[in-house]
Amino acid sequence: MDKDEAAALLGVPVDASVDAIKRAWRVWARLAHPDAGGDPENFARLDEARRILLRPRPKPLEPAPRESWRSVIIPPAHPLLLALGAGAAVALAAIPAIAMQPLFIAAAPAFIAATTWAVLATRAVLDRRADHGHRITALALLWLPIAAAQVLVSIIAGDSVLPVLPLSALPLAAAVSAVNPGAGLWRPVSDGRPPAE
Repeated sequence: MDKDEAAALLGVPVDASVDAIKRAWRVWARLAHPDAGGDPENFARLDEARRILLRPRPKPLEPAPRESWRSVIIPPAHPLLLALGAGAAVALAAIPAIAMQPLFIAAAPAFIAATTWAVLATRAVLDRRADHGHRITALALLWLPIAAAQVLVSIIAGDSVLPVLPLSALPLAAAVSAVNPGAGLWRPVSDGRPPAE
């Protein structure tokens, strides 16, 4: 018997209070008790319904406390390589000025390089204990100065990437979605209620 059946048998809502469940059970027990001429099987079902509805409801799990930023940031193992990678990603923003292709195609390597660098830098500066929020925030904060520097370099080089700047966020959006795939879309999210019995 599940909670819905138990509630229907006692004539109370599934989320009835403890007092309401006990009161309904007493009324039915007076009528269905074998000593009062009731059917023992029916009384046993009523008693089972009462036990099911009075089972303690599990409290929703509280999330573990979040690690502080200080505890998850670590010094990168190869800071010089990270700096060289950042410089290369920024330098790629000069390609649109020398390429003979449409701007959105010529700027794509720079946009992809900025996101790739941000992903690698995030992995280099965050500890394993960092959660999704830490990773997504670090990814965005590391990507932003590289993207801004790319815009500046492209303006200096003579062919600004400003018209296609919204496209620069597409690789970043893909990287963010890779950090937390699904976020409830691919696996069910609990609503805090225990599973049906």
